[in-house]
Amino acid sequence: MNKALLVGINNYPDPEKQLSGCVNDVTDMADFLTNKESFSMNDVRLLTDDRATKANIVERLKWLVADVKAGDRLVFLYSGHGAQLATRDKTGEVDKKDEIICPWDFDWTDATSIRDNEFNKIFQTVPIGVSFMWLSDSCHSGGLTREIKPKTKHKSKSKFIAAPADIHWRNVTADTLNVKSNKLVPSDKLNVALISGCQSNQTSADASFNNRNNGAMTYYLLKTLKTASGLKMPLNDLVKQINADLNKAGYTQNPQLEGNKALMKKPFLIA
Repeated sequence: MNKALLVGINNYPDPEKQLSGCVNDVTDMADFLTNKESFSMNDVRLLTDDRATKANIVERLKWLVADVKAGDRLVFLYSGHGAQLATRDKTGEVDKKDEIICPWDFDWTDATSIRDNEFNKIFQTVPIGVSFMWLSDSCHSGGLTREIKPKTKHKSKSKFIAAPADIHWRNVTADTLNVKSNKLVPSDKLNVALISGCQSNQTSADASFNNRNNGAMTYYLLKTLKTASGLKMPLNDLVKQINADLNKAGYTQNPQLEGNKALMKKPFLIA
């Protein structure tokens, strides 16, 4: 059985948070999966723009992992804004800071963000033997910096989302106190491999390639997978190649590979 959930958000409610390449990312991935990876159109579900609310994403994630067994192949692609969000304990003290993804209805609350522990809870049911690829073309940054621009020779926009003043203060408090910071990565005990768009202190670029918009990580991922050796590369080598291509093109983001170590040694969608 094959299943894919592809989430792309360009048109956030706030005009200042608009992106350009995220919907192209998910439609490009859908075309790749159906044309090159033997997924049927019925195997692939897309959520874009105002339909990509937290509730809808969580509902579809539960569909993605339901009733899977060894030999099945799963893909979850998220392309959109990412951020960091510090939390307070019951006494009001800042106690940790989490990396999050930002659904369309994101408003800097737990009710509208998706944290690492929520992903881990949903993904913990995926058994060994399933090939599960999680792709996050988003920023995992936002601590001490109010605004970050991707350092590139190209015209592009960062997928960084600036926090409002009160949340920014809470995040800076967390950094000052050196409280625990959780990266948006799966536990190595989960049967999933994650390719993220950049390191925790970097931003992912929303860029233009041949007059068409894409996330830089997704663009170079698909470009590599479409080469003669792309689908034969272990994920470790695949991510190295994506990093080399980004660096050659002038981007400073460095995609990371995390998760199940056995999957990380195998090619894309090979269990």
